[in-house]
Amino acid sequence: MEHICMLAKLNLTEQEKESYARELSDVLEAFKVLDSIDAKDEPAFHPIEIKDRLREDEVRRTKWNPLGNAKSVDKKYFTGPKIV
Repeated sequence: MEHICMLAKLNLTEQEKESYARELSDVLEAFKVLDSIDAKDEPAFHPIEIKDRLREDEVRRTKWNPLGNAKSVDKKYFTGPKIV
């Protein structure tokens, strides 16, 4: 725990170090249980069948006018000040 505190630049009290050491030990034990499970035969990416939830594409016209609030417009283009 001292080494981890030094690497993370943490200034912890002895009580905090003991508490975090116990929690870290619990986490490592949980990972040991996961490591002991043999899951090489069956993939577990999607244990439940996922059905296609996409909708069909529909072409729709939009009422959005991108030039509607522009101060300077020339036909269908934005215009700006001339730069020399």
